[in-house]
Amino acid sequence: MKVLLLADFGAPYYPSLRDEHPGHELIEAYAHESIRNEVASAEVVFGYLTAEQFHAAKKLKWIHTLDAGMEGLFRAIPSIVDTDVTVTNSRGAGAPMIGEHGVALMLALARQLPRFWADKEAHRWDQDGALGVVEYLGDKTCGIVGFGKSGREIGWRAKALGMNVIAVDEQPVDGDPIVDEVWGRSRLNNLLAEADYVVITAPYTAGNENMIGASELAMMKPTARIVVTSRGRLVDHNALLAALKSGVIAGAGLDTTIREPLPADNELWDLPNVIITPHIAGNSEREMLDRRTVGLFTDNLQRYVSGQPLINVVDKHRQY
Repeated sequence: MKVLLLADFGAPYYPSLRDEHPGHELIEAYAHESIRNEVASAEVVFGYLTAEQFHAAKKLKWIHTLDAGMEGLFRAIPSIVDTDVTVTNSRGAGAPMIGEHGVALMLALARQLPRFWADKEAHRWDQDGALGVVEYLGDKTCGIVGFGKSGREIGWRAKALGMNVIAVDEQPVDGDPIVDEVWGRSRLNNLLAEADYVVITAPYTAGNENMIGASELAMMKPTARIVVTSRGRLVDHNALLAALKSGVIAGAGLDTTIREPLPADNELWDLPNVIITPHIAGNSEREMLDRRTVGLFTDNLQRYVSGQPLINVVDKHRQY
């Protein structure tokens, strides 16, 4: 069996992977031409293919992608949906880091850290003013939209802080021990009305683009904040901007935005009630994410060669 390894960040881990599978051919290929030549006889690919490379793959049975988000693959190779090629992804590789980052954004909003950074730059000690804006996170409700691996990582951390955690997911999901019941998508409005912090961790699909629009934002408490760690396009950009400027909601912590990089002239940059980070919630020390991503593929490759069910199998029609 020929396995094509396209992720250059995995190079330090490939020797041990070869040692685990001495009877198989594990080939590293990083340049377009070498990938196109090698993929013709490959059964397994770790990484992403272009449409041209995919159509050259005559023996391909399985692709393991490098991220949790799948829109890039299906945009590049829409025809893969109607093939027998199995697709798995690296969902969960960055989940613990996303859990920390999501909670960090909530804490920063609750404790008004951007305000104090501005005070520090101005050499201003404003204790009286600060006393009126800082909040205690522990008695608030965290509503998680999309209770997958990242949602769970945010959820248990929020619960450890004393927050009440509620969640919705499009698929039936076991919330134990974080939430008593994960509601279906039909109860999204209930979550929006109850939550003090609405955390968006759902995967992107064409069907849930702009799932949080003006009417959904209007259902939130005027004191509530929204935190987005999965994909910015799940929240209608213009509606969010208007809600933040008018006080419909109190603030936002955004790790992902409708366009990335976010243009320098976008109004979100100048809003004092918004924290923006550059899509790094899933990252930490670089080798940690790399190791966890390769680890998921390593586990799946062992499963594949031994005939066991793969993990993180993507529903190609739902595209997540």
